[in-house]
Amino acid sequence: MSLSLGPLAPHGDGFATWHAYDPACKAELWSTCFHGSEGTILFDPIHWPEPSPQPPAPVLVVKTNGNHDRACADLAKEWQAILTDHPPGFTSIPLPGAGEAETAYFHSPSGSLVLGDALINLAPHGLMLLPDKYCSDPALLPKSLGSLLHLPIRRIFFAHGDPILQSGRERIQTLLP
Repeated sequence: MSLSLGPLAPHGDGFATWHAYDPACKAELWSTCFHGSEGTILFDPIHWPEPSPQPPAPVLVVKTNGNHDRACADLAKEWQAILTDHPPGFTSIPLPGAGEAETAYFHSPSGSLVLGDALINLAPHGLMLLPDKYCSDPALLPKSLGSLLHLPIRRIFFAHGDPILQSGRERIQTLLP
């Protein structure tokens, strides 16, 4: 994967994002990084932005769904990172109806939700549900997302799109019937 990577953008509370347009899949790919007391967690990583210092070890790599191989294996090998579905400090929440093995990850202390494809936040459309043609069950996806509404979601980080940095729960609620 040869991408022109954007710089690492810090968002506070240990979170940062970086992104690049991938002409092969014709999509903007976003990755989220969390630096915590137990190390670094990379969600859906594309290659690390070169001007940024490498993240402190240990490094854990999380794929939010079965379609997000991206640079996971390369980074795991290069940095001796561990692939995991259960990053420490995050609650894993399956989201059936989206893509294969779609899972959201909630970080309670910061009110931050990390998502794969269930929601996207790309211009010019803004926040929207994953289009039906990419869903395993389009009717089930809104119900799955509704299960997130009991969480105090402040921020949302996406695999496709700019983060939402306030009122995350309310923004999800506007999309649901």
